[in-house]
Amino acid sequence: MASWRRLAPFLCVPAILAATACVSTEPSEAQGGEDELNYRSTAGQEYSLSAPVTFKPSADALAKQGAERDAAIALEADALRARVASAISAELDKLWPEEQRISREGVAIQYRQGTASKSDLAPAADGRVSLTISAEFAAVKDIEKKLPLKTVDGKAFLPVSTDIGNGTEELQVTLTPIERSLNSYPKYMALFEDGLDIAVHVGGDHNDPPMDIAHARSIYDDLKASGFKSPVAKFEDLKIDSGPLTSAISVQGKSVPVRVRIVHVDMSTPETRQLLVDAYKESVKNADVVIYDGHAGRQLTYSGVVVAYKPSRVAIPASEFKNIEASDKQQVYLFNGCETYTGYADKLYENPKRNVDNTDVITTGNYSAIQSKANQVISFIHSMIDQRAGAWIPRSWDSVLARMNAVGERSWVHVYGVHGIDDNPRLSPLADAAKIGASCRVDADCGAADGRCVQVSSTRRVCGAACADTAGCPAGTKCVQPRGRTSIDDMMCLPN
Repeated sequence: MASWRRLAPFLCVPAILAATACVSTEPSEAQGGEDELNYRSTAGQEYSLSAPVTFKPSADALAKQGAERDAAIALEADALRARVASAISAELDKLWPEEQRISREGVAIQYRQGTASKSDLAPAADGRVSLTISAEFAAVKDIEKKLPLKTVDGKAFLPVSTDIGNGTEELQVTLTPIERSLNSYPKYMALFEDGLDIAVHVGGDHNDPPMDIAHARSIYDDLKASGFKSPVAKFEDLKIDSGPLTSAISVQGKSVPVRVRIVHVDMSTPETRQLLVDAYKESVKNADVVIYDGHAGRQLTYSGVVVAYKPSRVAIPASEFKNIEASDKQQVYLFNGCETYTGYADKLYENPKRNVDNTDVITTGNYSAIQSKANQVISFIHSMIDQRAGAWIPRSWDSVLARMNAVGERSWVHVYGVHGIDDNPRLSPLADAAKIGASCRVDADCGAADGRCVQVSSTRRVCGAACADTAGCPAGTKCVQPRGRTSIDDMMCLPN
């Protein structure tokens, strides 16, 4: 497993009130966080912010003795941590308001709520206490080049002016890129064991006119055009109990059934919205791939899976993900709503059956959009099941995410990323590692569907195997792009 960190609980930073489809306006509450995992995006990067601060404990805290005194000072340090996190968030929101975040030239920046922590609590001069306050966020790549950094004595930092109890002072906030998870493949073979069940839950839309049904229809129409058999004659006939659209893919010569179930608000009435809630809970328990396409936001006790908006809002808050009955089967989740990076994955991992070994989670580091077509959802489904010459194509996470990030529906930068992939395979499930480097004349000499006979010199051809990262390649080989190839899907383990 790569790069784990133990982090303390964190109070939510203020939300950006966006005029997009994904705003939530309920007050935020305390969030919890424990083990935090790395993250990977083709459009973004995860960073750590840290700021050294000092404060003078209150007279009440200092009047206590021993462990009681230490606990009182730690409690005041926690309150300070929340104020500093809020001050940094407010400064970033001021630097990049919504009108810049929704432009292609703008930026995207999003806190991960479970990661703010305090460390290095220690006595300082004049009876004060020093500590370092840290938090993590995702942003577009090279965000440090866009920040108005200040340099003093060779140290570059983001200046943030705030009052933390000593009058207004300038905090020195340093920015550090966090090592990304390595590229890998979804655990396809586990997902395919009993056929691939994909559940698509299209949330209700509060906009006028609403676009949620158009989103659901676009998914249905695309699947039909791709050869899926519908359980009904037309989209309008789909009911909550209609059953899935069905097809199959050929994996290593075997037919793997693919079943896609679409759920949307018009499958219920205002009096029967619980049907939509129950349908999502059923998907969490039984589906291999669970997709939510709808409104989202930063307040995790309010935002989540919003199944309906009109005439009233009905939702499963993200903070309740831990209480949904689940199995321990391998699953992939896509939370396709605004700013779901803020904590949807972390809240899902609080479920006793969901963990980084059996769950990959895609979230958004910026806004998403409700337009006439569910382009990102369609792209994601195709990335999982598309075939070439009648055989299934295994795509790495970078390939999946690059396609999703490339089909933006508006002018802003989309930042789709995935959590929980540190233990995923980095060699294609359709590759034969034993053949890598063997002499060959044609692809068939390389023993597997994702083995390729690659020209490595004017006189030599050897077997390569499709890969996502060198960590998946045998000793003496590395994951590289063969000469003349340009796609990320062409990466091969080849001899050094």
